[in-house]
Amino acid sequence: MLESSRNRMAYLSLGGAIFVLLLKFVAYFVTGSVALLSDAAESIVNVVAAFIVLVSMRIAERPADYQHPYGHGKAEVVSSALEGGMILVASGMILLSSFPRLFNPTELNQPIVGIVVAMVASLVNGLMAFVLRREAKRIQSEALAANVKHLLTDVWTSVGVIAGVAAVIVTGWNILDPLIAIVVALHIVRTGFRVMNRSLSQLIDERLPEEEEKKILDVFDVHPEVLGYHRLRSRRAGFGRFAEVDIFVEPSLSVHGAHELVKTLEKDILAKLPNLVTTIHVEPFEKGRREGMTRPKQEYQR
Repeated sequence: MLESSRNRMAYLSLGGAIFVLLLKFVAYFVTGSVALLSDAAESIVNVVAAFIVLVSMRIAERPADYQHPYGHGKAEVVSSALEGGMILVASGMILLSSFPRLFNPTELNQPIVGIVVAMVASLVNGLMAFVLRREAKRIQSEALAANVKHLLTDVWTSVGVIAGVAAVIVTGWNILDPLIAIVVALHIVRTGFRVMNRSLSQLIDERLPEEEEKKILDVFDVHPEVLGYHRLRSRRAGFGRFAEVDIFVEPSLSVHGAHELVKTLEKDILAKLPNLVTTIHVEPFEKGRREGMTRPKQEYQR
């Protein structure tokens, strides 16, 4: 069920990106606006990015194997990083097409028609972003989350471009067309760096958010058999989560009893954090040596 939902969203992203690209090129050919051309250029990147999302999600869904015992979830994070880079490429394309027009502004053709077509494209992008953002959060997809950021950036790009073309109509100042395109490009650069920064952080095993780690430790706190814990290590690979932790128990607890306790803890943790793979190491409680409830930040503040 989850796999089919992920594939459906990936195909929606690709199909929507192609449709929006066609609309934007229609707007450009009708008007000759460099701002609308820059908007269309970004949509080319959207199509390529949506294709990468589709491929990466298929790879991420593959089960763990001998060469990849932790699964293939990071394929989505790689996709997210690539998309951040593509956003930067899109901004560069916009700047390259806009600067020459600063010194040679030209009159626009049928700008109102171009605005209407661009507004339709922007509306489609906005609707896709709304649907994909909800699904990306539900299925824990980094690739879709990055794609949503790109789509929202595209929406704001289109809004800026439409405003620029409208300003040209009202004022007659054709130089506003490339100026608006340049401002929008600089805004896109910021978004691209943010997407890349988040993705690269996860590629080097960024730990889970504090609120998620708290859910793990909260499970230990309600089990009286757990006399303490420390060394919680966590990381995320796409939609997969991994956590390792040491817990302290009575030295007299049997191997079977420790095993049953770990099974109960893992079941309770999984109920709070789906897709989490836990490795719980059991150690005998020792006063003054192995004791206490040590949270991750406390260990690094020592």
